[in-house]
Amino acid sequence: MKSILILFASALMLLILTACGQQSAAMISPVDVDITLQVEPEPLSVGETTLVITLTDSSGSHVDGAKLQVHGDMDHAGMTAVNREAHESTNGIYRVPFEWTMGGGWIVTVTAQLPDGSEISKTFEFFVEAVSSESIINRGNNTENTAVNIGYRSDHDPAIGGDAIVTITLTGKDGRPITDAVVEVTGDMAHHGMMPISGTGEHTENGQYVVPLRWTMAGDWIVTVNIVLVDGSQFEQIFNQQVITP
Repeated sequence: MKSILILFASALMLLILTACGQQSAAMISPVDVDITLQVEPEPLSVGETTLVITLTDSSGSHVDGAKLQVHGDMDHAGMTAVNREAHESTNGIYRVPFEWTMGGGWIVTVTAQLPDGSEISKTFEFFVEAVSSESIINRGNNTENTAVNIGYRSDHDPAIGGDAIVTITLTGKDGRPITDAVVEVTGDMAHHGMMPISGTGEHTENGQYVVPLRWTMAGDWIVTVNIVLVDGSQFEQIFNQQVITP
């Protein structure tokens, strides 16, 4: 009889422990929460920005009190990642100061530690322009009222790192090719710290000048084309060029 009672007590204790374990597991199971991300301002360009991150549960209610970790990295190797944290929110909206340090493709991962201790994560992809469309560089690219039309073409689009050729096409306002100009091309990265590259154009035919360059790094480049005509007049135009790893 005593052994039966011990066996019964052991079975009862096992059932209690199992129930407690199931209850504990249910308590720490993650809540169904979605992460959305918007960026201010748009369009995206190199420089300071704000990530507007919103957390909502399956019922549409806002989730406050979470701790966010934001990890931003370029979609190619060699660039320093950008990391930010945030924990303050209003109606489930977390505003996170961020910086696009370079133009090109970005992968941003948002990890949220929720108030119940569970953790969720979501990844977003963005493309950042090397120079804002409102920049004075782009506003100065309109050659409609100048005596020279300058065309730019890379041998690949996007360009491939290493030795390359770009073709500059020059025509007058009347559409006739300009065959006797001096063409200089300079390329610089959209961020500081990289050595610029340069090349001189050689006329081939119909106002086309081939310029040898060497793209020294993947990313977004600012290409400046300088033109000097035989009468001494000078013209300049800026182009954006994306370069990828071969």
